[in-house]
Amino acid sequence: MGESYKNILVAVDGSDQAEKAFEEAIKIAKRNNAALHVLYVIEEMGNYFGELTMSMGTMMEELRAREEEEMKKRKAHAVESGLTEVFTYVMYGYPKTLIADFSESEEAIDLIVIGRTGLNGFQRMMVGSTTSYVVNHTKANVLVVNKEV
Repeated sequence: MGESYKNILVAVDGSDQAEKAFEEAIKIAKRNNAALHVLYVIEEMGNYFGELTMSMGTMMEELRAREEEEMKKRKAHAVESGLTEVFTYVMYGYPKTLIADFSESEEAIDLIVIGRTGLNGFQRMMVGSTTSYVVNHTKANVLVVNKEV
């Protein structure tokens, strides 16, 4: 392998494909002695229906708390696998753009590892997959994990 990666981003969403991508990213980070950045994006949804707005906010905060706990488990797993630099992020926004334009790390991301498909099949059908968007809009190399579920 001619390319050496220093900062690897893996996007997770709880799907089987994303978990396979996470495991692959750990292996690549270990081989390259690279930092691993694990990102979960909570998609923000505009909601202007009075009381529903408050309940959506509560649900979003509960989801964030749950995902923060999941990220702690992912980080522990990556460290147990031999990585020393593991960073986790739970962000609100639009997954496609946040993954493609990830700028939370101090150094630029060299490689994005992403599953072929994720959880949101309807959106993929209507506007194209997150993976496709990332491949076509990021400056980093992208590895699409295509393992069967």
